Amino acid sequence: MQRLYITNMQYSEFLFQLFYNLKALYQKNLRVPNLSFQQILAIAMVDDDGLEMSSLSKTLGIDNSTATRLIDGLQKKGMVKRVRDKFDNRILRVVLTDGGKSIHYLIQSQLKRIGCDIETQINSKAKEAIIESGISLNWALLKYLNK
Repeated sequence: MQRLYITNMQYSEFLFQLFYNLKALYQKNLRVPNLSFQQILAIAMVDDDGLEMSSLSKTLGIDNSTATRLIDGLQKKGMVKRVRDKFDNRILRVVLTDGGKSIHYLIQSQLKRIGCDIETQINSKAKEAIIESGISLNWALLKYLNK
């Protein structure tokens, strides 16, 4: 079996192309009326326990002030509310309202459909290797982000 050697430049080009394609894929296929792509991403990130504002801005790669404006817009639409953390009153958490929970469910359904559609295009032999490599890549990205 021939080994594939990738230079640093090729690897960085691969990562950028992967990012660009994933972003385009989700922007094209995640649709919720009256919500921007950033708002959709924010709602998708909030789980049942809520999400700290600082975690939201860090994960989305935006400034705290931009995250505040993003959540202000979602709050005006009745999708989220802010609550104080039950263990540390200084921390604000974003939690979904009932309307936000139904939108969250819709987004999760769309994400699942997109994943299934992509999965059908990959042969079963390659799937395991892709999942393993994807987990390693995601782990490396998180480690790099948390430096």
